[in-house]
Amino acid sequence: MEEFIKFFVEVGRLKTIQRRGWLLRGINNPESVADHAFRVLILAWVFGKERNLNIKRLLKLALVHSLSAVYIDYISPYDKLLELKNRKEIIKRYPALALRAPIDQKGKIAKQRLEEEKKAMEKLTRNLPEPINHEINYLWLEFQQRSSREAKFLRALDKIENLIQAFEYKDKVKEDILTPFLVQIKEFTYDKQLLKFVESLQIYIKSGKGDVKTKKDRNIIEFLLEIGKLKEIKRKGWVLRGVKDPESVASHSFLVAFASWIFSVSRRLDQEAMIVMSGIHNLFTVDIGDHTPHDVFLEKLKDIDRVIETFPWIGLKQEKEVIMKEALQKESSAMEKLFKYLPHYQRHELKYLWLEFRTGTSKEGRYARQVDRIETVLQAMEYHKKDKSVSPTSFWLGLKELVDDPFLLRFVEALDRHYYSTKL
Repeated sequence: MEEFIKFFVEVGRLKTIQRRGWLLRGINNPESVADHAFRVLILAWVFGKERNLNIKRLLKLALVHSLSAVYIDYISPYDKLLELKNRKEIIKRYPALALRAPIDQKGKIAKQRLEEEKKAMEKLTRNLPEPINHEINYLWLEFQQRSSREAKFLRALDKIENLIQAFEYKDKVKEDILTPFLVQIKEFTYDKQLLKFVESLQIYIKSGKGDVKTKKDRNIIEFLLEIGKLKEIKRKGWVLRGVKDPESVASHSFLVAFASWIFSVSRRLDQEAMIVMSGIHNLFTVDIGDHTPHDVFLEKLKDIDRVIETFPWIGLKQEKEVIMKEALQKESSAMEKLFKYLPHYQRHELKYLWLEFRTGTSKEGRYARQVDRIETVLQAMEYHKKDKSVSPTSFWLGLKELVDDPFLLRFVEALDRHYYSTKL
């Protein structure tokens, strides 16, 4: 289990690694790699469901496509040109170098980058059990080489997510940052459906949603912009504890989806369902914000520190049931409000999967809920390592109440040994 703990700690760094492309363009405090991967994952499901593609494979490709960023700090073959002592001066004088390389150097730089990233992936996964190690690396290479229909499709979706993010950042910079992404998409795909959507997106960006003729495209754009807000929403539990620059809801959701897949590799569980329900489980925060089990008590008591470091449900079974029911109704209404942008069959499927997760009424839903708690405790312990004032006590209490799967129980025991044996 130790190998899994170290692996997830490393992957968790994607929550704080900011995407270099936006930094080079002058965006202050841009999205993290995990934030980006979260919306790519949602894009993969929304567009993939309408195609004759292996959806489970497409989702896994979305989860692994940026993993090398854990150790690789540049974002494109062109960025390698900037590995000079006077990097800042070069960017200042020749900003185009951050975006493109001379044609005669592209192939060489791309090959060098691929080899370096392969080494990064090997380093990241080397201690994992062979089946998991092999699957992660095989999928990652498949994406890089676009060696399958799913990989080619995801590559285009990756570029579309970049375009949407550029639109969201357009007011933060003076120069045009949209055109390069529009050009890139057309270079990466000939898919008529995706190109038609990009045309609608271009109209939306230029003239507003009212000029987008296709209602379906207009609604999907609205949906994607709404869920993009999760990149900016910080998880309330960490904010209450004073964590500096805490994880976003989007980055947490990405890690839970990723962990749900990895933990279920040898289990008889519907991996596609688990990945999707884990990815969407906190979408309601777009409308009602993030909340914690302590909120109702924080409104009544002044001693916040004492409240959040105790388990709020002890001796309050009936009150807990009322609070949980009210929360479920509120969250359900928020999800309905968001899902209305999607086609009917997608809306129905996502709502069903979300309810499975939220209520634990299926084996996949219950398993994913346990993984969600484990990921939260793992993050709590990492924050505690950096700042001892951040207590993980209440998270541990909540985890011990929920987890009952034998494999996950062994992982939790390993977490105990890993962190507390070092006398945190």
